[in-house]
Amino acid sequence: MANSGCEELRGQEGESFLYFAYGSNLLTERIHLRNPSAAFCCVARLQVICLGAKENGLPLEYQKKLNAIEPNDYKGEVSEEIEDIIRKGETKAH
Repeated sequence: MANSGCEELRGQEGESFLYFAYGSNLLTERIHLRNPSAAFCCVARLQVICLGAKENGLPLEYQKKLNAIEPNDYKGEVSEEIEDIIRKGETKAH
């Protein structure tokens, strides 16, 4: 799988986690209010977040809320890893 650029931010299991922010939590100042050590990793797409929630068996109510979020149709650059996840998800859907 392609390098997302986040490997150096990941610690030993239990020491760190990846958090997908949207809305006001995209602001560094906002996320640092509750997590001062948070560090930007990469840009993702809502579609990938929804696929990850399903794949990891997150509660259905949470998945429904994620799926209800209106995408902003971001067309900019994301990591190759994210693009691969999107392609795999589209293949499974068809």
